Amino acid sequence: MVSNHRTDLSDIINDTGTGYVKYPHLHTLLIKHDVGWATLRRLSFEDGMVPFPNLRRLVSEIGCPFGDGMTLFRGNAATLELLKLTLTHELAVLLIRENVFTPTSHPKLQYVIFRLSDELESVNYANDPAIVRLMLEIAPGATVRGISDWDFDKTYLPPVISLLSKHNCLQVLALSDLSLSIWDAMAMIRSLPLLSDFHAVTPTLYPMPEDVSKRDLVNYVCSNYSPMGTRFRCWHIEGDGVVNVDGVIPFLLLALACPNFDYAALLYFGRERFAEMLKRATSMAAFQRHAHRLRRLLPLIVDKE
Repeated sequence: MVSNHRTDLSDIINDTGTGYVKYPHLHTLLIKHDVGWATLRRLSFEDGMVPFPNLRRLVSEIGCPFGDGMTLFRGNAATLELLKLTLTHELAVLLIRENVFTPTSHPKLQYVIFRLSDELESVNYANDPAIVRLMLEIAPGATVRGISDWDFDKTYLPPVISLLSKHNCLQVLALSDLSLSIWDAMAMIRSLPLLSDFHAVTPTLYPMPEDVSKRDLVNYVCSNYSPMGTRFRCWHIEGDGVVNVDGVIPFLLLALACPNFDYAALLYFGRERFAEMLKRATSMAAFQRHAHRLRRLLPLIVDKE
Protein backbone atom coordinates (compact mmCIF):
# COMPACT_ATOMS: atom_id res chain seq x y z
CA MET A 1 0.00 0.00 0.00
CA VAL A 2 1.47 3.34 -1.09
CA SER A 3 -0.32 6.67 -0.97
CA ASN A 4 0.73 9.50 -3.28
CA HIS A 5 -2.41 11.64 -3.02
CA ARG A 6 -2.11 14.86 -1.03
CA THR A 7 -5.80 15.75 -1.00
CA ASP A 8 -7.37 12.40 -0.15
CA LEU A 9 -5.25 11.26 2.78
CA SER A 10 -8.25 11.17 5.06
CA ASP A 11 -9.60 8.30 2.97
CA ILE A 12 -6.79 6.12 4.33
CA ILE A 13 -8.35 6.05 7.77
CA ASN A 14 -11.94 7.14 7.32
CA ASP A 15 -14.63 5.61 5.13
CA THR A 16 -17.61 7.94 5.17
CA GLY A 17 -19.94 4.99 4.85
CA THR A 18 -18.62 2.65 7.50
CA GLY A 19 -16.43 4.79 9.75
CA TYR A 20 -12.77 3.93 10.43
CA VAL A 21 -11.02 1.61 7.97
CA LYS A 22 -9.19 -1.58 8.88
CA TYR A 23 -6.67 -3.39 6.66
CA PRO A 24 -6.55 -7.04 7.79
CA HIS A 25 -4.95 -8.25 4.52
CA LEU A 26 -2.31 -5.53 4.20
CA HIS A 27 1.21 -6.96 4.55
CA THR A 28 3.36 -4.08 3.27
CA LEU A 29 2.95 -0.40 4.13
CA LEU A 30 5.17 2.31 2.62
CA ILE A 31 4.65 5.93 3.67
CA LYS A 32 6.84 8.33 1.70
CA HIS A 33 7.84 11.79 2.81
CA ASP A 34 6.19 13.40 -0.24
CA VAL A 35 2.60 12.29 0.39
CA GLY A 36 1.54 15.44 2.22
CA TRP A 37 2.95 14.55 5.63
CA ALA A 38 1.69 17.75 7.31
CA THR A 39 -1.87 16.69 6.53
CA LEU A 40 -1.19 13.09 7.45
CA ARG A 41 0.08 14.01 10.90
CA ARG A 42 -3.19 15.77 11.67
CA LEU A 43 -5.14 12.59 11.00
CA SER A 44 -5.74 10.01 13.67
CA PHE A 45 -7.31 6.60 13.93
CA GLU A 46 -9.79 5.92 16.67
CA ASP A 47 -8.14 5.30 20.05
CA GLY A 48 -7.18 1.67 20.50
CA MET A 49 -8.03 0.70 16.94
CA VAL A 50 -5.78 -1.82 15.16
CA PRO A 51 -5.80 -0.79 11.47
CA PHE A 52 -2.85 -2.95 10.35
CA PRO A 53 -3.12 -6.21 12.32
CA ASN A 54 -1.11 -8.40 9.92
CA LEU A 55 1.60 -6.02 8.77
CA ARG A 56 4.88 -7.71 7.83
CA ARG A 57 6.89 -4.91 6.24
CA LEU A 58 6.70 -1.30 7.44
CA VAL A 59 8.63 1.52 5.78
CA SER A 60 7.89 5.05 6.99
CA GLU A 61 9.85 8.11 5.90
CA ILE A 62 7.91 10.19 8.44
CA GLY A 63 8.67 9.85 12.13
CA CYS A 64 5.12 9.85 13.54
CA PRO A 65 2.96 9.84 10.42
CA PHE A 66 -0.42 9.87 12.14
CA GLY A 67 -1.65 12.04 15.00
CA ASP A 68 -1.61 8.93 17.16
CA GLY A 69 1.99 7.81 16.99
CA MET A 70 1.08 4.28 18.06
CA THR A 71 -1.16 3.60 15.05
CA LEU A 72 1.54 1.95 12.95
CA PHE A 73 2.72 -0.42 15.68
CA ARG A 74 -0.53 -1.45 17.31
CA GLY A 75 -1.48 -5.11 17.00
CA ASN A 76 1.19 -6.32 14.56
CA ALA A 77 4.04 -7.29 16.90
CA ALA A 78 3.56 -10.98 16.08
CA THR A 79 3.79 -10.49 12.30
CA LEU A 80 6.26 -7.63 11.68
CA GLU A 81 9.38 -8.85 9.86
CA LEU A 82 10.94 -5.71 8.37
CA LEU A 83 11.07 -2.19 9.79
CA LYS A 84 12.62 0.86 8.08
CA LEU A 85 11.81 3.97 10.04
CA THR A 86 12.79 7.63 10.10
CA LEU A 87 13.73 8.15 13.72
CA THR A 88 13.04 11.35 15.66
CA HIS A 89 13.43 12.12 19.34
CA GLU A 90 9.64 12.35 19.64
CA LEU A 91 9.16 8.89 18.18
CA ALA A 92 11.92 7.31 20.26
CA VAL A 93 10.43 8.67 23.47
CA LEU A 94 6.97 7.44 22.44
CA LEU A 95 8.14 3.92 21.62
CA ILE A 96 10.01 3.64 24.92
CA ARG A 97 7.17 5.11 26.98
CA GLU A 98 4.65 2.71 25.44
CA ASN A 99 7.09 -0.21 25.79
CA VAL A 100 6.52 -1.10 22.13
CA PHE A 101 9.76 -3.01 21.65
CA THR A 102 10.96 -5.51 24.25
CA PRO A 103 13.36 -8.44 23.86
CA THR A 104 10.44 -10.79 23.18
CA SER A 105 7.80 -8.49 21.69
CA HIS A 106 8.54 -8.99 17.97
CA PRO A 107 9.62 -12.60 17.40
CA LYS A 108 9.68 -12.33 13.59
CA LEU A 109 11.42 -8.95 13.26
CA GLN A 110 14.64 -9.68 11.38
CA TYR A 111 15.51 -6.51 9.48
CA VAL A 112 15.64 -3.12 11.21
CA ILE A 113 16.98 0.04 9.56
CA PHE A 114 16.72 3.50 11.12
CA ARG A 115 17.05 6.66 9.06
CA LEU A 116 17.94 9.63 11.23
CA SER A 117 15.61 12.59 10.88
CA ASP A 118 17.01 15.81 9.46
CA GLU A 119 15.83 17.61 12.58
CA LEU A 120 18.32 15.69 14.71
CA GLU A 121 21.70 17.34 15.00
CA SER A 122 24.37 14.71 15.38
CA VAL A 123 25.64 16.03 18.69
CA ASN A 124 22.13 15.81 20.10
CA TYR A 125 21.61 12.36 18.64
CA ALA A 126 24.86 11.09 20.06
CA ASN A 127 23.81 12.18 23.54
CA ASP A 128 20.07 11.50 23.30
CA PRO A 129 19.44 8.74 25.88
CA ALA A 130 16.04 7.89 24.41
CA ILE A 131 17.42 7.20 20.96
CA VAL A 132 20.47 5.38 22.31
CA ARG A 133 18.27 3.14 24.44
CA LEU A 134 15.92 2.39 21.56
CA MET A 135 18.79 1.55 19.22
CA LEU A 136 20.28 -0.79 21.78
CA GLU A 137 17.08 -2.56 22.78
CA ILE A 138 15.05 -2.94 19.59
CA ALA A 139 14.88 -6.41 18.06
CA PRO A 140 17.92 -8.04 19.68
CA GLY A 141 17.44 -11.11 17.47
CA ALA A 142 17.33 -9.21 14.17
CA THR A 143 19.57 -10.48 11.40
CA VAL A 144 20.24 -6.96 10.10
CA ARG A 145 20.17 -3.77 12.15
CA GLY A 146 21.43 -0.55 10.67
CA ILE A 147 21.38 3.22 10.26
CA SER A 148 20.88 4.83 6.85
CA ASP A 149 21.31 8.32 5.38
CA TRP A 150 23.26 9.57 8.39
CA ASP A 151 24.84 12.96 7.77
CA PHE A 152 26.68 14.89 10.46
CA ASP A 153 29.35 17.52 10.88
CA LYS A 154 32.78 15.91 11.13
CA THR A 155 33.50 17.89 14.30
CA TYR A 156 31.05 15.49 15.98
CA LEU A 157 33.02 12.43 14.91
CA PRO A 158 34.45 11.47 18.35
CA PRO A 159 31.02 11.30 20.06
CA VAL A 160 29.59 9.53 17.03
CA ILE A 161 32.27 6.83 17.19
CA SER A 162 31.66 6.53 20.93
CA LEU A 163 27.97 6.09 20.22
CA LEU A 164 28.61 3.46 17.57
CA SER A 165 30.66 1.44 20.03
CA LYS A 166 27.51 1.16 22.15
CA HIS A 167 25.57 -0.02 19.08
CA ASN A 168 27.94 -2.88 18.37
CA CYS A 169 25.04 -4.91 16.97
CA LEU A 170 24.86 -2.76 13.82
CA GLN A 171 25.45 -4.62 10.57
CA VAL A 172 24.68 -1.89 8.03
CA LEU A 173 25.77 1.75 8.23
CA ALA A 174 25.12 4.41 5.56
CA LEU A 175 26.66 7.85 5.98
CA SER A 176 24.97 9.76 3.17
CA ASP A 177 27.40 12.17 1.44
CA LEU A 178 29.75 12.57 4.37
CA SER A 179 33.43 12.57 3.38
CA LEU A 180 35.66 10.61 5.74
CA SER A 181 39.33 9.77 5.83
CA ILE A 182 40.11 6.06 5.74
CA TRP A 183 41.37 6.45 9.32
CA ASP A 184 37.99 7.76 10.49
CA ALA A 185 36.25 4.98 8.59
CA MET A 186 38.45 2.28 10.10
CA ALA A 187 37.79 3.66 13.58
CA MET A 188 34.07 3.29 12.90
CA ILE A 189 34.41 -0.21 11.46
CA ARG A 190 36.59 -1.31 14.36
CA SER A 191 33.93 -0.11 16.81
CA LEU A 192 31.28 -2.28 15.09
CA PRO A 193 32.36 -5.94 15.18
CA LEU A 194 29.24 -7.16 13.33
CA LEU A 195 29.32 -4.56 10.54
CA SER A 196 29.19 -6.13 7.09
CA ASP A 197 28.16 -3.27 4.77
CA PHE A 198 29.27 0.35 4.77
CA HIS A 199 27.71 2.98 2.46
CA ALA A 200 29.78 6.15 1.98
CA VAL A 201 31.71 8.16 -0.56
CA THR A 202 35.26 7.13 -1.40
CA PRO A 203 37.40 7.72 1.72
CA THR A 204 40.38 10.04 1.56
CA LEU A 205 43.92 9.02 2.41
CA TYR A 206 44.63 12.36 4.06
CA PRO A 207 45.24 13.62 6.64
CA MET A 208 47.49 10.70 7.51
CA PRO A 209 48.40 9.75 11.07
CA GLU A 210 51.11 11.86 12.64
CA ASP A 211 54.68 10.74 11.94
CA VAL A 212 53.55 8.15 9.37
CA SER A 213 54.85 8.50 5.82
CA LYS A 214 53.14 7.18 2.74
CA ARG A 215 55.91 4.62 2.37
CA ASP A 216 55.15 3.22 5.85
CA LEU A 217 51.36 3.00 5.49
CA VAL A 218 51.20 -0.75 4.91
CA ASN A 219 53.30 -1.60 7.97
CA TYR A 220 51.38 0.95 10.03
CA VAL A 221 48.00 -0.58 9.15
CA CYS A 222 49.20 -4.15 9.63
CA SER A 223 50.64 -3.27 13.04
CA ASN A 224 47.83 -1.06 14.36
CA TYR A 225 44.61 -2.24 12.71
CA SER A 226 44.94 -5.81 11.51
CA PRO A 227 42.98 -7.91 12.10
CA MET A 228 39.70 -6.08 12.67
CA GLY A 229 36.18 -6.06 11.26
CA THR A 230 36.12 -9.78 10.55
CA ARG A 231 32.48 -9.56 9.42
CA PHE A 232 33.09 -6.59 7.14
CA ARG A 233 32.75 -7.47 3.46
CA CYS A 234 31.57 -4.57 1.28
CA TRP A 235 32.01 -0.82 0.88
CA HIS A 236 29.13 0.58 -1.17
CA ILE A 237 30.68 3.60 -2.89
CA GLU A 238 28.40 6.62 -3.12
CA GLY A 239 29.03 9.08 -5.93
CA ASP A 240 31.59 8.82 -8.73
CA GLY A 241 34.12 6.38 -7.32
CA VAL A 242 37.87 7.00 -7.64
CA VAL A 243 39.85 9.13 -10.08
CA ASN A 244 43.49 8.30 -9.24
CA VAL A 245 45.75 5.85 -7.43
CA ASP A 246 45.53 7.75 -4.14
CA GLY A 247 41.77 7.23 -4.33
CA VAL A 248 42.08 3.45 -4.33
CA ILE A 249 44.88 3.07 -1.77
CA PRO A 250 42.42 3.49 1.16
CA PHE A 251 40.56 0.39 -0.05
CA LEU A 252 43.79 -1.61 -0.18
CA LEU A 253 44.63 -0.53 3.36
CA LEU A 254 41.16 -1.53 4.46
CA ALA A 255 41.61 -4.92 2.82
CA LEU A 256 44.80 -5.43 4.80
CA ALA A 257 43.00 -4.58 8.05
CA CYS A 258 39.75 -6.48 7.39
CA PRO A 259 40.44 -10.06 6.28
CA ASN A 260 37.00 -10.59 4.72
CA PHE A 261 36.65 -7.27 2.90
CA ASP A 262 36.27 -8.53 -0.64
CA TYR A 263 34.56 -5.98 -2.83
CA ALA A 264 33.37 -2.47 -3.48
CA ALA A 265 29.98 -1.77 -5.01
CA LEU A 266 29.89 1.21 -7.34
CA LEU A 267 28.05 2.59 -10.32
CA TYR A 268 28.71 0.86 -13.63
CA PHE A 269 30.54 3.76 -15.26
CA GLY A 270 33.11 3.78 -12.44
CA ARG A 271 34.06 0.11 -12.57
CA GLU A 272 36.69 0.25 -15.29
CA ARG A 273 38.49 3.21 -13.75
CA PHE A 274 38.40 1.63 -10.29
CA ALA A 275 39.86 -1.64 -11.60
CA GLU A 276 42.61 0.21 -13.49
CA MET A 277 43.65 2.21 -10.42
CA LEU A 278 43.50 -0.93 -8.28
CA LYS A 279 45.92 -2.75 -10.57
CA ARG A 280 48.32 0.19 -10.55
CA ALA A 281 48.24 0.42 -6.77
CA THR A 282 48.81 -3.29 -6.18
CA SER A 283 51.94 -3.09 -8.35
CA MET A 284 53.48 -0.51 -6.02
CA ALA A 285 56.40 -1.81 -3.97
CA ALA A 286 54.63 -1.21 -0.67
CA PHE A 287 51.78 -3.56 -1.60
CA GLN A 288 53.64 -6.25 -3.56
CA ARG A 289 54.27 -8.38 -0.48
CA HIS A 290 50.49 -8.56 0.04
CA ALA A 291 49.56 -8.89 -3.63
CA HIS A 292 48.06 -12.37 -3.16
CA ARG A 293 45.58 -10.95 -0.67
CA LEU A 294 44.81 -7.73 -2.50
CA ARG A 295 44.22 -9.31 -5.89
CA ARG A 296 41.03 -10.77 -4.46
CA LEU A 297 39.52 -7.31 -4.79
CA LEU A 298 40.01 -7.11 -8.55
CA PRO A 299 37.32 -9.49 -9.84
CA LEU A 300 34.85 -8.56 -7.13
CA ILE A 301 33.95 -5.01 -8.16
CA VAL A 302 30.21 -5.13 -8.56
CA ASP A 303 27.51 -2.85 -9.93
CA LYS A 304 25.78 -0.67 -7.39
CA GLU A 305 22.04 -1.25 -7.44
